[in-house]
Amino acid sequence: MSASLPPVAAIVLSYNGRDDVLHCVGWLAASDYPRLSVIVVDNASADDTVAAVAARFPACTVLRNAANLGFAGGCNVGIERALQAGDAFVMLVNPDTLAGPDLVPRLVSFMQSHPRAGIVGPKTLSTHAMPDGSPKLLYKGAWRRTLPLRQSIPGIEAADAAGDDAPRRTDYVWGHAMMLRAEALRRTGLLDPAFFMYYEDLDLCRRMEDAGFEVWCDPGAVIRHDAPDGARGLRSERWRWECKVHSTRVFHRKHHGRLAALALTPLTILGEAQELARTRRGAAARELLAAYGRSFGSGNRRPSGPAAAARPAPPPGS
Repeated sequence: MSASLPPVAAIVLSYNGRDDVLHCVGWLAASDYPRLSVIVVDNASADDTVAAVAARFPACTVLRNAANLGFAGGCNVGIERALQAGDAFVMLVNPDTLAGPDLVPRLVSFMQSHPRAGIVGPKTLSTHAMPDGSPKLLYKGAWRRTLPLRQSIPGIEAADAAGDDAPRRTDYVWGHAMMLRAEALRRTGLLDPAFFMYYEDLDLCRRMEDAGFEVWCDPGAVIRHDAPDGARGLRSERWRWECKVHSTRVFHRKHHGRLAALALTPLTILGEAQELARTRRGAAARELLAAYGRSFGSGNRRPSGPAAAARPAPPPGS
């Protein structure tokens, strides 16, 4: 029976997050889907993530990059392996996520019943509940506004509305949890490594639509996710904001042209800073604006991410 099911590869990108990665691979290993393989791609971590995953989950494929390739570049290493292996679907999963054993079967079933779907994402709830204990919604579909990177995300950071879980077409699925059709990836290409981090997922959604594939959210499939140091946090690391500014420019130039980007990028940055300030994230708003100012002096060079920690030399023959 299981041999008739399409093979799926789940890709977990790792960077100095051993405990999160082990937890994530653990819930994937408990999936009800019998033809699921797990690929951990390590972006040159300085901790012992690679050894820990290999020891605890010997069936898991671990690919180690010699340098931090960013989100797009790192995930592409795993996607290429999955396509070479003949997997029908590829699922990108952030290490700081948690889901039940029915997540993968639910998403596969959706893709099989929607043959034009190139991407589907689950509903995302925060790992932290609302003050009254109800689940906090982070994502149940995202749509473009007048400024294409200023998304409309109904219900974000509010209590999840029960009874509103019908699948829906959407503009954007977020890269922390997305299932991709291998056939569509072969047509559109993989994630664009010009984005070190941020908006590579939105770019892929746009390219999927341009190629004639549909982008969906199925809220009946649920994952939990939280990134307290992410770009919506009260504070964040300087390099994250530099990545966001760089990716904003890349996205606008790619999809709207250099001339339009001259207007779209500052309007988008100012709009996000205003939203951060409105939601009492004033420090984050100042960090974003400061990163935008610094980008002019740097020529908006592609960021390289956080400074790499010193790593011991590998043993001979490793």
